[in-house]
Amino acid sequence: MKVAYIRVSAADQNEARQVEEMKEVGADKIFIEKQSGSTISDRPVFQEAMDFVRESDYFIVEALDRLGRNYDEIIESVNYLKKKNVNLLITSLPIMAEAIGNPLLDKFIKDLIIQILAMIAEQERAESKRRQAQGIKIAKEKGIYKGRPKEYSPTAKNPQKRVIYHAIVDELGKGTAIAKIAKKYDITRRTIYRIKGDISSSQEKV
Repeated sequence: MKVAYIRVSAADQNEARQVEEMKEVGADKIFIEKQSGSTISDRPVFQEAMDFVRESDYFIVEALDRLGRNYDEIIESVNYLKKKNVNLLITSLPIMAEAIGNPLLDKFIKDLIIQILAMIAEQERAESKRRQAQGIKIAKEKGIYKGRPKEYSPTAKNPQKRVIYHAIVDELGKGTAIAKIAKKYDITRRTIYRIKGDISSSQEKV
């Protein structure tokens, strides 16, 4: 059986391209995670997919960094799959799905590739965070840093989420219970509390 795992870092990202790619390589079951997570424990769908695969199955990901957010996590995930005798297929690395010849040499080369790429993935992530922090620092010094864009707000990029934001504001104005609003619009209570706090802050400034 071919089991695919897809992760997108935010709920509004479109995973259609990855789903289509997984279908093209013959995925029988696809797990999709729509959230950011700093560690594997923050990604329940990933854990579910890893528990689901059985011996001789194929575990398919688009890139090595889907297996973890740093070198240790990636190697841990790879070793876990090895212990279960699960084949790892990385669609962006066709060589990982092909035999090189001698079985022992094949295993050695693939293990080496994984270790090298895991190190590169961690270095790239660290460099990306460094550049991001540097950019934020410069923006703050220039007085133009506004922080991360809020997913539900009057200026949200997604027009549907702007509509939902205004609907929530109306519900709060009517005194509707937060739990009821969360259930009705299928969003977290934390988000609603944040919106309520933003409204209170705006009213205090007026």
